[in-house]
Parts: sequence; structure tokens; C-alpha cells
Amino acid sequence: MKLISVAKSSISLAFIAGIVFSVCAATWRYVIVPYRTPPAKPVYINDGKSVAAPSRPMAFLKSEPLAKPRFTPKSIVPEAKYQGKVNASSGLVMRSEPSQESARVGGIDYDASAYVLKESLDQEWVYIRQEGTKEEGWVRAGNLTRN
Repeated sequence: MKLISVAKSSISLAFIAGIVFSVCAATWRYVIVPYRTPPAKPVYINDGKSVAAPSRPMAFLKSEPLAKPRFTPKSIVPEAKYQGKVNASSGLVMRSEPSQESARVGGIDYDASAYVLKESLDQEWVYIRQEGTKEEGWVRAGNLTRN
């Protein structure tokens, strides 16, 4: 009886050892070995070709002076204080007066450009002109990001 239980335990031990060995061998073959070999050397178009030397030394080459960049203002509206973009994700409602209770006169979409024409005395509201449609109205100052 004792011989049968010893044989059963050694068979199960050998089976488990075989599975462990198989997992280790597969890991070595498919995970470790591919990263041990260096990648192939890249081939470039101009490999093996020599670069032609300039016919004259570089000191004698003449170059034209660079043109000075001209300043171009972002705002094409002369009365605008600055230009901004709408940062409210749902867009904004433009009002006729700097008050939440005033009438709606239009709207402006998210990330649209607008020119700020004037600010309220408490600087909580700004009067804007939408760049594309030329609509004008009051919006909250915190909903615009200055460009």
C-alpha cells in the first residue's frame, strides 16, 4: 500500500516539474531570447557614397543678408484691447448688458476667437466682437483666455 502512494506522489511531482520546466523554457524562448540579439543595422540612402567637397573654401562663399521680419499685429480691429478665445466647453451666451438677467443677443462657440472691445468697471464682464460673424455682446471675463 505504501508503495502505491509513493508512486502516485512521485508521478504528480514529476508532472508539476514538467509543467514548470515547460513554462520556463517557453518564457526563455519567446521573451528573453528576442531581446538578447541586437537589431539589424539601418540602411540609409547615402550609405557608401562620399560627400563632394565644396569647390571653394567656406570663407569665400557669399550669402545675402536676411530680410528683417515685419511686425504684424494679431488684432485687425483697431479699437480692440486684445484678442481672446472662448474656454467654456459649452460655448457662451452673449448679453445686451453686463448682467446675468439681461437679454440674450447671440452666442459664441467653444475655442472661437473674439476681440475684447471694452471691460466693465468691476472687470467681471467684457464686451466682445466675434471674429467670424461680427456679433457683439457682453460675456463673463473668466470665460475668455487671452491670446
